[in-house]
Amino acid sequence: MKNLMTKIALMAASMALLAACASFPDAESTRNLGEQMVSAAYPGMPPSLTSRSRQDQSQMLCSRGNPSSATAAEIISTERASIEYPASGKLMGDWKTGERLALDGVGMRVRGGRVEMVKENGANCYACHALDPKEVNAGNMGPSLAGYGAQRGNSEAIVKDTYEKIYDAWAYFPCSNMPRMGHNGFLTPEQITHVVAYLVDPASPVNRK
Repeated sequence: MKNLMTKIALMAASMALLAACASFPDAESTRNLGEQMVSAAYPGMPPSLTSRSRQDQSQMLCSRGNPSSATAAEIISTERASIEYPASGKLMGDWKTGERLALDGVGMRVRGGRVEMVKENGANCYACHALDPKEVNAGNMGPSLAGYGAQRGNSEAIVKDTYEKIYDAWAYFPCSNMPRMGHNGFLTPEQITHVVAYLVDPASPVNRK
């Protein structure tokens, strides 16, 4: 009798589990529900901020784990097609302005339920990279960029390569931790030209010994 009751209990538990699994929403519904919950957590936020809670195609592909060669190629193609350049066509700006931006961490911060009002977002490069060899307050999540221009030069090809990697690192390194600064609209093309100058200009502290 005891064995029979045990079997009945196990069958009941199995049926309950199957019923729960059958009622669980599919992946698409779950993702949509998650995005709605994130958006609802920031009421009154501007679209420029709430839109970032919804994954674009490349982010969805990256969320599945390390991309295959084919998926990586798809992401690179998509991201490269999204790169925009400054209206002036000039990809290297003023290194002193770039230095200020590299040190500046403001932008898109929520305080008291509101997005902090600032004149422009900062690039906050030092949060992840070392740049000026004399600056000790630098992160190490990304590689050191000290001597960047001194090592690579400042040819037209190097300047373009640097601009594009800052604008959208995923155009070169799919699913990288590097923020897609220009793609997300966090930095303008003009701001990125100044950060490029900070990296490659021979006069920049980044390239001084």
